[in-house]
Order: sequence, then C-alpha cells, then structure tokens
Amino acid sequence: MKEFDMRPYFIEKRFNLRSPIYLETAAYGHMGRESKTVEKVYNKGQANEKKVKVKLFPWEELNAVNETKKVFGIK
Repeated sequence: MKEFDMRPYFIEKRFNLRSPIYLETAAYGHMGRESKTVEKVYNKGQANEKKVKVKLFPWEELNAVNETKKVFGIK
C-alpha cells in the first residue's frame, strides 16, 4: 500500500520507536491502550537531570482511519 510505507525504517519513524517508551509498554500488553503524552525524568535531582516528553502507544491513534477507508473505497 503506497499510503503507508511498511519498510522498517519508516515504521520506526511513524511510531517514533526510538523514544524511551518501553518500560510502560512492557506491562499489561501494548495493544488496546490509550495513546498519551507523558513527561519522563532522567537522573532526577542530579545536575544532569533531563526531562523529555514522550508519546506512549502512538500506534493506537486513529489518525489514519479516513485515509485507509478511502484506499479501500469505504465511506
């Protein structure tokens, strides 16, 4: 399907799989969960503390439903 490039690099980019999301996805399964953005803190209380906003479960978003329906001729 040309609408969704299914090569590994593009899947990784589309779902931002290089972001630190795996602790949350390791428990209770990784499907059927709410997609949300959280702030993660690394090295809390230390001089090199870092805060990062991370989107969890981006594959659960329904932002491609209409495009997919068009491809298959569904209204």
